[in-house]
Amino acid sequence: MKIRLPLIMIALMTLKANGQKLSYTPDLLLGNRSYAYMHNVNYHFNSYLRINNLILFDTEYANDKENIFFIRNTLSYSVSKKISLNAAVGVKNPGKFFGLFAQYRTIGSDYSLSYSMGTTYQCTFTLEQSIAFEYTPNITERLDGYFHVLAIVNLEPGNYQRGLQQVRLGLKQQRLNYGLALNLDQWNNNEKQLYNTGIFIKHNF
Repeated sequence: MKIRLPLIMIALMTLKANGQKLSYTPDLLLGNRSYAYMHNVNYHFNSYLRINNLILFDTEYANDKENIFFIRNTLSYSVSKKISLNAAVGVKNPGKFFGLFAQYRTIGSDYSLSYSMGTTYQCTFTLEQSIAFEYTPNITERLDGYFHVLAIVNLEPGNYQRGLQQVRLGLKQQRLNYGLALNLDQWNNNEKQLYNTGIFIKHNF
């Protein structure tokens, strides 16, 4: 997988050059526990329909005991400018899953906010909720601040099955973002917890 990731990045950048309907956003974190690669690929068929590919690999430096992987493909239909309906299939620790959810998103000149809620099935059904907020205040003519937070939680009756939080704080220069990063992960009512803090670099192709 370590060899394949650069090849994936090159292929996606080539596709981007051939069509403006495609966007590719890789995010690399070098942390105290592990290094993590994440990307979002969006392809817009038209103003209503798009497909998204989300990949996350979190690999420890010393061994593979606590590796995290997540791959999800989502088909989205925009009901309005702010509301979309989504169907997703994917694979993550420990297996395959599918989900149905609705999302609300609003975008301003220097911020974006999205909230989604729905159900995910992997062995059992869970209620999944997520919220993402991004703020890019202007500092100078060519430099912006960058603050991003993402939180996702999966709940069963009486059980906090899975949760994650990601925080990014740094600077933005055109399409390039970089700075400090924090990833938090929890499983099974916080019986298992992992954290990873370090530096990140992100580019919007």
